Amino acid sequence: MHPVSMVWQPTPYTVPLLVAALASFSFAVYAVRNRSRGEIPLVRSFVGVTVSSGVWSLAYAAQLSATTLEATLLWNRLVWVGVAALTVAWPVFVFVYVDWTAWIRPRRIALLCLVPATAVGGIFVVGADPIFYTSPSLSDTNGFLVMEYLPTPALLGFMTYAYAVNLFTFAVLGYAALARDGVFRRQAALLLAAGVAPMTVGVIGIWGLIGPRFVDLTPVTFAATSGLLGWVVFRYRLLDLSPIARDAVFANLSDGIVVVDDAGRVVDLNRPARRLFPSAAIGCGVDEAFERAPAVTDLVSRDGTVDGAGSRGTPGADPDDDLRVTVDGGSDPRFLTVAAHSIAGGGSGAGVESEFESPPEFGSTSAAGGTVLLFRDVTERETLQRRYRALIEKSPNIIAVCGTDGLLRYVSPSIERLLGHSPAEIEGRPVIDLVHPDDRREAQRAFECAFETGEPQAIDHRIAHADGNWRQFDTRVERLFEDTEEVVITATDVTEIRRSEQRLQVLNRVLRHDLKNDTNVIGGYANLLRNHVDEEGDDYLDIIDRKVETLTHLSDQAREIDVALHRDGARAEIDLSELVTRLCESLESSFPRATVTVSTPGAAVVCADELLESAVRNVLENAVVHNDGDQPIVEVAVDPDGEGYRIAVADNGPGIPAVERSVFSEARETALEHASGLGLWLVHWIVTESGGELEIHTREPTGTLITMWLPTANGEAAKAREAVANGEAAADAEAASASSDPSPDPAP
Repeated sequence: MHPVSMVWQPTPYTVPLLVAALASFSFAVYAVRNRSRGEIPLVRSFVGVTVSSGVWSLAYAAQLSATTLEATLLWNRLVWVGVAALTVAWPVFVFVYVDWTAWIRPRRIALLCLVPATAVGGIFVVGADPIFYTSPSLSDTNGFLVMEYLPTPALLGFMTYAYAVNLFTFAVLGYAALARDGVFRRQAALLLAAGVAPMTVGVIGIWGLIGPRFVDLTPVTFAATSGLLGWVVFRYRLLDLSPIARDAVFANLSDGIVVVDDAGRVVDLNRPARRLFPSAAIGCGVDEAFERAPAVTDLVSRDGTVDGAGSRGTPGADPDDDLRVTVDGGSDPRFLTVAAHSIAGGGSGAGVESEFESPPEFGSTSAAGGTVLLFRDVTERETLQRRYRALIEKSPNIIAVCGTDGLLRYVSPSIERLLGHSPAEIEGRPVIDLVHPDDRREAQRAFECAFETGEPQAIDHRIAHADGNWRQFDTRVERLFEDTEEVVITATDVTEIRRSEQRLQVLNRVLRHDLKNDTNVIGGYANLLRNHVDEEGDDYLDIIDRKVETLTHLSDQAREIDVALHRDGARAEIDLSELVTRLCESLESSFPRATVTVSTPGAAVVCADELLESAVRNVLENAVVHNDGDQPIVEVAVDPDGEGYRIAVADNGPGIPAVERSVFSEARETALEHASGLGLWLVHWIVTESGGELEIHTREPTGTLITMWLPTANGEAAKAREAVANGEAAADAEAASASSDPSPDPAP
């Protein structure tokens, strides 16, 4: 192989290409030397772009200066190295710049390298001729030799691929320029121009509209675009500031950020800040920007600094340490905390200037300083705190917090209303100080158990009032949080409730025991008097007997009501057929003058309160006792109704007074109502507790109809018993029908 003769020719493009190569390699050296100041992936991809464009420019300058076809094709191989490398480096740089991390993974970069690497490999193994060029030759063009050729399909395919990749990256940069603002919008716009210009000039040159047709003007344009690249690198600090960190920390931060210069003008702000302060805009004064929050204006205007030291808060610190402001929003105010930081002038502010760059007309922030304001929206937290504070302060209970040392750390204001002590004089004292001496041991044990087990503890004890009296309290003690050594105490004043219970117990004892004993004594003496009075006195003795019977019945009802109110309301399976039949037989025995008719199925099993028998007995007895007719008539029927059974009790009495019927709608007993209403109240209580329904109707021309609906029992045993009973009843009815039929049996 003979060495290639290196005879050079001057061209009008050699100098621009050498300038482009020198600028590219200089940028690469600068990036490598200063890589610690920026993001490493961005610096590396930038070095890849500059080195690739430098290789392309330098190799193409040598290709155009060569005077033989052999030398031209040799340098052309290096040209394709630079082209292929730039086809990979440029999109990687753009993806890193916009933080498209999914596009810079090793597998996707390898896929991006597939076409360029294949092309370069083929050129070095076979040569550009015949892969990309057909019949290459040197031809004189404007006084210098240029290689002319016919493009192959491979060359057209590679160019189509490269242009498609470039167009995609241009679209990405265009979107970044529109989406960002400030210094980062300018960065993206200049990078877009630096990428679009070479490709555009190159395409125009291919069509022969600029310069010789076979001269690639793309690397020549690098000489001009290197100026744009230098402007981005040095003026807008491309390698020191990438929009990745700014987007994450500034633009996409949920907190609002506003940068104000020393002249009191806004030089930068993010979207959350714009939402909080719609009147704020770059270039406006703080008075206009924070017209809805004057306290912020006062903070910024304080001698042009913040507390004279440059900081009122630290991002991420407890907002309680920062300035609190309320943004007037009419019916929807916003509660904010403000952390302010001064930007020192001179060198210390250079980094801040790059991060929050002000427009040229506003001067240099780094030279004069300024303030960065961080607004944190705590409306939701403040609203919750106010709501919980109001709930505690307005609570009818005393709420306190006690530590493991036994000292009260917080007491709600309700203690002044309930015990006459102010929270200030109670906080800091031992928790058992106000507890009655006889109850202190139990209270102390409950506090200790709450700390040790974490389970809530209940105490019934007495607490001293400021007037010297003792008040009865039901208190609940439980851990405030699992990871804290504090308990919350909720004390409910039950003094009046206890007194009422004691009074009711006394009255109940009098009504149930003493009254009944005395009425029995009265009845006994009345019977003794019958032998000592004439016939006219018998009527008066009969009145005494009826009143004694009424009072005795009232005492029995009071006992039943007391049992109903103080039991757990257990339910049982009850056969209404058996129960109603038995109670009706007892009613006929007790009241011989009454006529009682009963209609029931073989079995009607329901699930009801165990006191249902008392309710049915009351209804049956009321139908006779309060009947002023000569012959009381009571008709009782049990029939299936949907998912249950209904008991219907009808009489021919005078009807139930409206004042007593109110217990069905109001479920209460007042002093204005007759004592006989207690029986109806008891019936209503038991049926309701059984999950049933009670109704009362007036019959015409006279009488009352009371119905009680009760749900069926779901037990298998109850269903089986009901089926057997109903089957036996049907068999009995069939047998009775057969025995009463006079027709002879048919012949066998």
